[in-house]
Amino acid sequence: MKLSRRRFVQLSSVTLAGIPFSQLTANEGWYENPEALAEAALYETFKNPVGTAKPYVRWWWNGLRVVKEELLRELDMLKELGIGGVEINSIRFPETADPMGFKELEWLSEEWIEMLGFAVKAAKERGIVCDIIMGSGWPFGGEFLTKDEQTQIMALGTKDIKGPQTFQITRAEIEQLVEPPIASKHDKRYKELSALRLAPAKLTGLDTVVDLDAEIGKDAITIQIPEGDYVLYFLVRITGFMAVMYGAPGASGPVLNHYNKEAVQKYLSRMSDAIVPKLGVIGENFRSVFTDSLELEGANWCDDMYSEFQKRRKYALKPYLPFILFKTGRLGRAILTEKYGSIPEGDLVDTLERVRYDFELTKMELFQERFLDSFLDWCKKNKVLSRVQAYGREYHPLESSMQVDIPECETWIRRHTGEVPKEFDYSHGRTYSEVNKFVSSGARLAGKKMISCEEITNTQLVFNATLENVKITGDQSNLSGVSHSILHGFNYSPPKAAFPGWVRYGTLFNERNPWWPYLKNWVAYKSRLSAVFQQGTLMSDIAVMHPLPDLWGKFAAQWDPFPERAWPDYVHNVWEAIHQCGGGCDYLSENILQKASFKEGKLKYGPRSYKILLIIEAETMYPETVKALDRFAAAGGKIVFVGKEPYKAPGYYDHEAGDKEVSKIVAGLKKRTGVALYPSPDNSLYV
Repeated sequence: MKLSRRRFVQLSSVTLAGIPFSQLTANEGWYENPEALAEAALYETFKNPVGTAKPYVRWWWNGLRVVKEELLRELDMLKELGIGGVEINSIRFPETADPMGFKELEWLSEEWIEMLGFAVKAAKERGIVCDIIMGSGWPFGGEFLTKDEQTQIMALGTKDIKGPQTFQITRAEIEQLVEPPIASKHDKRYKELSALRLAPAKLTGLDTVVDLDAEIGKDAITIQIPEGDYVLYFLVRITGFMAVMYGAPGASGPVLNHYNKEAVQKYLSRMSDAIVPKLGVIGENFRSVFTDSLELEGANWCDDMYSEFQKRRKYALKPYLPFILFKTGRLGRAILTEKYGSIPEGDLVDTLERVRYDFELTKMELFQERFLDSFLDWCKKNKVLSRVQAYGREYHPLESSMQVDIPECETWIRRHTGEVPKEFDYSHGRTYSEVNKFVSSGARLAGKKMISCEEITNTQLVFNATLENVKITGDQSNLSGVSHSILHGFNYSPPKAAFPGWVRYGTLFNERNPWWPYLKNWVAYKSRLSAVFQQGTLMSDIAVMHPLPDLWGKFAAQWDPFPERAWPDYVHNVWEAIHQCGGGCDYLSENILQKASFKEGKLKYGPRSYKILLIIEAETMYPETVKALDRFAAAGGKIVFVGKEPYKAPGYYDHEAGDKEVSKIVAGLKKRTGVALYPSPDNSLYV
């Protein structure tokens, strides 16, 4: 077919972004004929992007020291820049800045709500959309939370002891030994010794473990240590251990327990009960309410965790708990590089990995039911869209994003931005986070084209970032599937503030930056890209499945978007290789695969379909998933097991039966046409 010059330019604009599209669709009122759309409406929205296609900014209201005149000045600046929306984000005042006598307002106060209403009205008059963050800082909380509403962690401690000896220690000393390096500690923490075990340094079975829970109520604890090397395990339950990061006045203090449904609902209602009587329906003022980084610092507990685990997993957690936990590092990361505790041997290794998987799954289920469902229901009640940033180890990296109205990921400027990426390194040279592909895949599986991103996040090159850095970062963000940019960030800052102004966080998007006059050119470029991406359908004929049960069983769920461990080490680079070779792909989960349909050689779920499924190094898979694989192969689909093939089922309860079923189905599956085992890559992903 001969292409017109205009058609060629349109297609080239997509190709330059590095993302292949198979279909372009129309919004209501546009032409339904794809060719007519390509020649008319799509080109028009590319020339003149609508507001939702333009970048938004995170508008840091530093210390809530806001006045109406400055709000208007900054909104005018943003309109001139070409910004489509603002996320009003209450945040603590920068410690090194001069407040210059401006009054500090309090979150949810009448004065703050008055400023909020004023800003929303002024933004609408300028064609700028408003979002608002739930609470302040991250994760949200407040001084008003009662003890039972505050976040909890069951933290692990160990001590090596050589016997024979009579070992003495006080309960207070044990509690002091467990002090996770929390980045944002709350001053008032409640500690409670919850479990005490003595185990051999080489652990072959739990029958060799001594339960010392009878001692935990005593102030002084005496333990008879037999001859040999032993490890004393202790679990300390810490309540209120974390403070809101950079919470503004009225919303600082301890973090909310996201596993406590009643506390979550109470917190959400506190915000709507304050705003609605003054401003009216939240959805008539704001496009969406945003939940920022779920950096819960390792929070893993609630009052009914033991009973909920028993109900869901059909066995007791308590005997296994000390041995499946990792010590907690900074920002809640599991400490995986240090040696501590007993060394499990034999069949016990497999048992502990199965129980660890069950614990991670239980946490995700509780988080979904008690926090995410509560937030989504609250948004619907208040007629406002939900927007949630995929963060933490409690939030399913793919499936949770399918449920949120505007799912969000994160893309950073880093010191190595622009350097040549390394094949077996999932961070170097890349600006998009590892979670981005999960989020964009989940969104598209759910039929969403608005994939949001906290973009140009910057803590390393704040005052040295160039427009070249900004463009590289933004382009890589789009490559990972992003179609909606929330720039991080635009700091509320009066013009008389000393240089560089009131800066809490983010790239210096500020009129004092020498490249500010030229930024609008990049904003226009990003707007046009998003205008196309939000109308297009990403071409993906290959589906990729990560071995999440194996990862969670061996190392626990990871702290996305910055996982402590990749399993295998190249897993986050596979999608890049597929795209570099001219293809397109999405990630799938086992749950998605089980619910998919299979016909004429294709795997179909919602609006997406795939001809090939790559399964990366998976040892563990549910029997229901393997059955779905068999149906796909029977329908003519192609399945490639990379490196390994599944031979066991996840979880501990009745696992022998599950293992046998998986092995049996896989044995038959391997005999089908279109099923192959491909070796793991060694030196390169490109062959």
